[in-house]
Amino acid sequence: MKFVKAGGLTDSEKVLADLCNVSFLQLWTYPNLFSKPGKELCDLLVVFGNDMIVFSDKNCAYGVAEDAELNWKRWYKKSVAHSAAQIENAITWITERPNEIYLDAKCSQELPIALPDPRKATFHRICVALGASGPAQKLLGRPSLRVEPGVKDGKKQLTVGRLSHARGWVHVFDQESLPLVLKQLSTAPDFVAYLNARSEILADGMFVSAEAETDLLARYLWHNRSFPNATERYVIEPNLWEKVSVDKSFRAGQKEDEVSYFWDHLIERVTGHFINGTLETGNELLVSEYEIMARIFAGETRFSRRVLSKLILDRAHRARDGAIGSLLPSCQGDVNYVLYVGKGASRPEYDAYRKERAMVLQTRCIAAKAALPEKRFIVGIGMDAAGSGGGSEDFVLMDTLTWSDEALIKAEAIRKELGYFIEGQASMAHFVEYEYPGSEHSVDYRA
Repeated sequence: MKFVKAGGLTDSEKVLADLCNVSFLQLWTYPNLFSKPGKELCDLLVVFGNDMIVFSDKNCAYGVAEDAELNWKRWYKKSVAHSAAQIENAITWITERPNEIYLDAKCSQELPIALPDPRKATFHRICVALGASGPAQKLLGRPSLRVEPGVKDGKKQLTVGRLSHARGWVHVFDQESLPLVLKQLSTAPDFVAYLNARSEILADGMFVSAEAETDLLARYLWHNRSFPNATERYVIEPNLWEKVSVDKSFRAGQKEDEVSYFWDHLIERVTGHFINGTLETGNELLVSEYEIMARIFAGETRFSRRVLSKLILDRAHRARDGAIGSLLPSCQGDVNYVLYVGKGASRPEYDAYRKERAMVLQTRCIAAKAALPEKRFIVGIGMDAAGSGGGSEDFVLMDTLTWSDEALIKAEAIRKELGYFIEGQASMAHFVEYEYPGSEHSVDYRA
């Protein structure tokens, strides 16, 4: 076992850890980190490339005194202001002492994942503030906090905006919005893109308010993952999530996304073997070395994962009649996936078959660089046809940044000699996928 993580110390922290493990996956999600023995750093940290998401979780009882304003001020101070202070302290520690972050209260296990250069890092501040849904329902008619960037330091009841002592925007999620946001933005790149877009509208001076975070989310999802590029001040339409979430096209898109978790399960299965040291090859890699390849896989958005999963599963079924090699798309501009699905083999012949499958995958990856020379990372995926009785995968990562001209010439020679990915000799499959089938509120993929 390469490392053991905490799972949340309180009930709400356990819920947060479970939600984040599903969305951001186990290699990038670290609950209950410590800076010194017995001194907690933050409730949860997500490290994904140059993005670090710092969570502080507070579940505080809301006062029942006759003075409603006083009840709010006390709850806000404990739940939001204190969270923001904890986050700022954590960011300072992470920036100044990146080698003194631990997985356990005894500080016996260092954080296994490499942190980005602080000069290149982007910190995202997340306050999880629980306990105000009852009063919000009673006073506002919805179990959610209002979002109003013009409000500073909780000066307006049940409304969150800017915190004067924070060095960046603090994104406040409550028990109504947290699970929904993490479910709808269930990959690191999707969630980070939302936080970046959210920060921009909070700062642009045009966005006035939203009755709930879920309405902000609905506006973002339903307009090609964007907010208005406005020249006049605007308010987000109230109850927008309730309208969008029952739309036929939106629900169809949610259904189509189910297949995308094939990609997540692939990442988690391989990562689980790596952490437990049970890979056939690759157990000797450092976590930081393995994480580079795994992060490329996890760098795909939910929509991209849907496309990739459909293409892979289609080829896995067709490969029953013979091996199939394909180039697959990525939403990451410098990545090229190479898939090779073998027909499979019986148990006595499987070892020899798998060696040949790995060799073919390797040469196809080299040829893929010649086919698309502008791509830096070539990622190979080798697997067996569906129902073949096999059950193994091989992965190849080639970083071609420093490839010489000689290496590129050799790649082109291999491509021509073996006939891989050559126009006229390879079939081009046309593929169209709509994010929300039948809706104009959608992105599409065409190839």
